[in-house]
Amino acid sequence: MDATLIRESPFLTGHHKPNRMEVDAPDLEIRGQLPDDLAGVFYRNGAEPLYPPTDEDYHWFDGDGMVYAFHIADGTVSMRNRWVRTEKFLLERGHGRRLFGVLGNPMTTDPAARGTRYNTANTNVIIHGGKLLALMEGAPPVELDPRTLDTIGEHTYGGVVTSTFSAHPTLDQATGQLVNIGQAARGLGREAVIRYDVIDFDGNPIKTEWIDMPHMTLMHTFFLTENWVVFPVMPLEMSLARAMSGGPMVAWVPDRPTKLGVMPRAGGADDVRWFEVEPRHMLHEANVWESDGKIVADVAAAEGTALFPDIHGNRATHRATQQSLRRWTIDPTGASSLNEKILNDRDIQFPRPDDRLMAAPSRHAFANSNLHSVDGRADGMDSVLRVDTATGAEDLYHFGPGAAAGELIFAPRVGAAGDADGYALTLVHRDGAPETELVVFDALDIAAGPIASAVIPFRVPSGFHCSYYSADSPLYSQAFDR
Repeated sequence: MDATLIRESPFLTGHHKPNRMEVDAPDLEIRGQLPDDLAGVFYRNGAEPLYPPTDEDYHWFDGDGMVYAFHIADGTVSMRNRWVRTEKFLLERGHGRRLFGVLGNPMTTDPAARGTRYNTANTNVIIHGGKLLALMEGAPPVELDPRTLDTIGEHTYGGVVTSTFSAHPTLDQATGQLVNIGQAARGLGREAVIRYDVIDFDGNPIKTEWIDMPHMTLMHTFFLTENWVVFPVMPLEMSLARAMSGGPMVAWVPDRPTKLGVMPRAGGADDVRWFEVEPRHMLHEANVWESDGKIVADVAAAEGTALFPDIHGNRATHRATQQSLRRWTIDPTGASSLNEKILNDRDIQFPRPDDRLMAAPSRHAFANSNLHSVDGRADGMDSVLRVDTATGAEDLYHFGPGAAAGELIFAPRVGAAGDADGYALTLVHRDGAPETELVVFDALDIAAGPIASAVIPFRVPSGFHCSYYSADSPLYSQAFDR
């Protein structure tokens, strides 16, 4: 990879510098002792470009999907990583160079890429319906073999999902349903509309609705409870026309309110109520549920974003827009308002609950955090924490200045029962270390430090989202026992 291009972006240097290699490691070194009741698989997805970008302004969200799988059993850990071989990846590999503009920008895309979908499959990775799916919101899921990570191909659910799919569909483990949205589902150059999907435990679509949005936006997530769904439309605007005139494709519109669309979970497009609240940037929630007839959403939010410029090309600083853990309370049937309370004011990313309780009441939020770096996204999130959202108590561990810790996710112990009964896992690269560690914490005592870690003998570039499936879970069995 051309070093002159690497120097142009903080997301291609330091912790983010691409390795551009695929590895099989059947038995990683273990420090400490892995718990006997930790058994399952940990997946992580992230952006690792096969070829250097041709655009001057690279973006963290660009890059080809690279999925890591860590299989944990009997006190041992094996690792394998593979690029997701999308049509984009295969086309560029065939030409031996980058063809697509950053984020698929048509103004900087090579004519040789016309007719090929910009699908990086680089953001999330989940198991549902017996399939391992690599996700990004601009394209259908890409199915991988859950053991080998070999790419099987785009999964369209029998032709229902032919355009976009969420990077964060919500799996309601109480029902087995995967609830999904597809933003800009008819294309960026057409009307602002999302597709709302309900998919049963076996992976069969059972409901699809087309819902008009106030404007085209980057809807990275949505809220789901037992009875309600909420579509958050941030002041971010996606505009193909602006991109074709040389402006940013995704931009913050100053003074534009956030709009929330509330719909009964079993309802349809005609049942959506839209209301306006103060401008907020929010891409990730820990969990959402119902309490006393209200919708309660614990989210990572801020008053703006440094991820994208505004429509005039101005960029806010990370410090001015750092996200904190906030509780949003929404009345789905009464006054159109949003009550906001800060639960924890740390600079956080990627809050997660005990995933078994998604769409149901939960008490613990896990996240990675930033104590010392100026911009945690670029420099590295140097700590992890758990917040008891009932009491506000903080349970934090700092890996040291210059460390880069990934998403902290809950891993239930085999036979787990209650909320947060188990462990918490993250990938961390410590400052200057030649290796990365898959670190294991007691989920309810993060501050005590790691119980054990599996050592990857090279630096794993910082990535995005993770998932964990215990060996005794129905989702694991559906994928691995067939």
